[in-house]
Amino acid sequence: MPGTAISTPQKVLSAIHNIPKRMKSSQLRSQERPRGKENVPPGEQSSGLCALAILVTSPSCPAADQSATLPWQPKDGMIIIKVAVPCTDDLWKLRVPEDISLDDFLARVEHKVGFPVEFTYRISRTREHPVKTEVAFKTWVAGRVRKGKNTHLIAHVPL
Repeated sequence: MPGTAISTPQKVLSAIHNIPKRMKSSQLRSQERPRGKENVPPGEQSSGLCALAILVTSPSCPAADQSATLPWQPKDGMIIIKVAVPCTDDLWKLRVPEDISLDDFLARVEHKVGFPVEFTYRISRTREHPVKTEVAFKTWVAGRVRKGKNTHLIAHVPL
């Protein structure tokens, strides 16, 4: 230890107490956080939503662009599917054709992440549903946008 470094107990304590606590990413995902643009004061929220609904549903207003209100809808026959990979803590966005099959999509994801995966999706916070058949995959793709948000598939390493 160098003899020139002088530290007082107060400096040591302030250094110890100012260290941020580390949290695992699973703990961060389970916490409820305010959403960015949706976090508005309660008085402004109701009036803003009504004005937006009037603007979008009004046929007399040509400036109401439907693509702006539906950003996850297919464009030029392509859709965006998000894939979460918990073991690497990654979230991938893949632009794929609307009619892609499960085998083709699985091959693209495996090539992207570099190891074999199996898909599941989550409806609630606790239960995951497997996506192993073509019918299950097509059903998930058809209902992937919920409440205006593009939900993601979860890619797990097969056991």
